[in-house]
Amino acid sequence: MRAVSNTFMLACVATGIGFLLGSLFGFVAGYFRNSWIDRVATALSVVGVSVPHYWLGMVLVIIFSSILMWLPATGAGPGGSSDWTWNWEHIKHLILPALTMSVIPMGIIARTLRALVAEILAQEFVVGLRAKGMRDLHIFLHVVKNAAPTALAVMGLQLGYLLGGSILIETVFSWPGTGFLLNSAIFQRDLPLLQGTILVLALFFVVLNLLVDIIQSALDPRIQRS
Repeated sequence: MRAVSNTFMLACVATGIGFLLGSLFGFVAGYFRNSWIDRVATALSVVGVSVPHYWLGMVLVIIFSSILMWLPATGAGPGGSSDWTWNWEHIKHLILPALTMSVIPMGIIARTLRALVAEILAQEFVVGLRAKGMRDLHIFLHVVKNAAPTALAVMGLQLGYLLGGSILIETVFSWPGTGFLLNSAIFQRDLPLLQGTILVLALFFVVLNLLVDIIQSALDPRIQRS
């Protein structure tokens, strides 16, 4: 349970960072499509999806831990994961693995929202809002409302993937979560621990997707009517 709580904390922080950056890049790229802002945001999202995250983690360790010595390279805190508290000494251990894990969801969310925002801006109700003389800020808010359910669904899926697919990141940073536990169980041939951990992660993934579907239907009246 301690490993699950550590992975859940890391995945939530990484998903939050990826969602904020991905939403920013996606909305801006879709709203200013075919401009230099769109090209820069799209390039960043493509790099985020394409770069191997375990390699990026090692690069960040070399830069920020070995060269600059700003952040610790491994572990979950000065005293380990059993006495985790939200202070700066423990948060420093969370920054590098969370940033590394946030790169892939950031790229996926940005690419998804860029295409979605561009599609929404081409719909008839946006043309009608412009014809009524509505300001661009208010039109942008309408676009955000229409894109929010899809963004939420993508974020929920990415959180589920990070819960089950963080084995490489947790191994690189020696983060004491389920990924590190799975790695140890594989090399030690501990099949009961391996099966139990996979079962718990699968249950988390199913529950998260159920919650996302419920919240998405509450936010989008079109889903309730269908």
